[in-house]
Amino acid sequence: MLFVVVLMAFIVLAPTLRAYVAQQEQHRELAAQIVATEERNVVLQDEIDKWDDPAFVQARARERLGFVMPGETPYRVVDPQTVTGEEVPDELGEDGPVSVPQEGPWYLTVWESVQVAGEADE
Repeated sequence: MLFVVVLMAFIVLAPTLRAYVAQQEQHRELAAQIVATEERNVVLQDEIDKWDDPAFVQARARERLGFVMPGETPYRVVDPQTVTGEEVPDELGEDGPVSVPQEGPWYLTVWESVQVAGEADE
């Protein structure tokens, strides 16, 4: 009789115990997600606080958009690999198969480039 009572208690309590363990695991996962989300919120809030600083905004505008202040002289390095301050010798074979002079309006230069490209295969 005692065995039947223990067996009935186990049958009744086993699903409840399984649900309790599953809920505890889900609670731990949600707690970890909350902690990770709070840490991410802190990082994002720091980013927002950086953008409230006018000096930071000015630095980003200078870096990303190339803005300059009135009275400043902007310089743009086109190809930092070739701009060294020394005059590079002009050799025909290094620039490509043909050279197109950069004189006149841009559309004439483009048209000459199209014509030269069409003649390069011949």
